[in-house]
Amino acid sequence: MKMKIKEVPQLADSTFICNLVFLTGVTDHLNTLNEKLQGRKQVITQMYDSVKSFKVKLTLWGKQLIAGNLVHFSTLNSLGKVEPKSLKEYADIISNVHKQFDVQFKDFKAFESHFQLFSTPFAVEIVNVAEEMQMELVELQCETILKQKYTEVGIPEFYRFLSQERFPMLFSASARVMATFGSTYIC
Repeated sequence: MKMKIKEVPQLADSTFICNLVFLTGVTDHLNTLNEKLQGRKQVITQMYDSVKSFKVKLTLWGKQLIAGNLVHFSTLNSLGKVEPKSLKEYADIISNVHKQFDVQFKDFKAFESHFQLFSTPFAVEIVNVAEEMQMELVELQCETILKQKYTEVGIPEFYRFLSQERFPMLFSASARVMATFGSTYIC
């Protein structure tokens, strides 16, 4: 801007610079999440795990900002001292982003138990599963060969080895989860 002889008074304002750097840091974190949500062969449960992880990070960042800890905002940290008032404002912004995530992803909360059953069928507590599926889940969790296959191939490939005849309800539940589009990436 100096070379073009155009004045930008905001670039001389330390508060403006701090705000810009903070928002750039938040955008960088959001871009990292966005990249995790893209790509082929992603199952909705993996995507939801990424969103849950990001929400936990938001909570952590908010607490750290209030305490003056800028470890996860390294560029902001490199500026030197940031005003406590600004840190409080940044924590409020992070809190608002967290609230927006709660609103945007509230529908997924209802599916969390289905996602857990799909992702960790050998670790889920049987009493936490719908009663009509409990007997199938007991059979599955006691099946040594399937447990080994689960360890070898992981999710979602594991469900290719699940017998539809022996485990019709678990098979159907897993098919519903796998058929859920988490993104329009392929489109």
